[in-house]
Amino acid sequence: MITTTPRTRLPRLVGASLAAGGLALALAACGTDDASGDGATTPAATPDGMTSPTPEAPTPTPTSDDAGTDPAALTDGSTLVDIATYASTWVVTTVEGAVTTLENPSTSEVPYTWVIEPAGAEGTSLVRSSATTDDPDMCLNLPGDDVVGLAECDPADPHQQLRVTALDRPEQVNVSNDNGYLVADQEGGLAVEPEPGSPASVFTLTARGPAAG
Repeated sequence: MITTTPRTRLPRLVGASLAAGGLALALAACGTDDASGDGATTPAATPDGMTSPTPEAPTPTPTSDDAGTDPAALTDGSTLVDIATYASTWVVTTVEGAVTTLENPSTSEVPYTWVIEPAGAEGTSLVRSSATTDDPDMCLNLPGDDVVGLAECDPADPHQQLRVTALDRPEQVNVSNDNGYLVADQEGGLAVEPEPGSPASVFTLTARGPAAG
């Protein structure tokens, strides 16, 4: 079994917000009505007198639910999924056979998707990496003592029997076992906490196609 080394984490920081000052421009009226005082803006006039169209809002990236994926398929072993943290990092396997997080999963040297499938105990799941180390499948492992790692998949191993619990949205989950809750470490990587009391314990699953086999 290859595990990551627990790290001492700094207290979680409260993000400071920055307020941007507004800049008002006085425009001379030239055949147009004054803007109303309700905060609406007047479309810009082009040289031929036509108004330019309002740019369309960017299309949001579809979630598993928006894309039409059955939420049950995210955890029944039939679907490859990304696992993203609240901080927009992704849970990935390393070439050494450990587990960490990356801001850009496309830079991962090994496949970074996962398959969540039923484990040996009722109501629990194996979280299996789509990357392999010397051929055996590797699964997420929470053996205790704040350790997060990978081990050769064993549905009967209680350290791999994880509860993947859906939250308000079915693709948002907590991951836990009797040793605690998986959380995204503020300094990078993953850790284990006794309670799911912060956003760091929320992970988002996104379907990435059918699982092999």
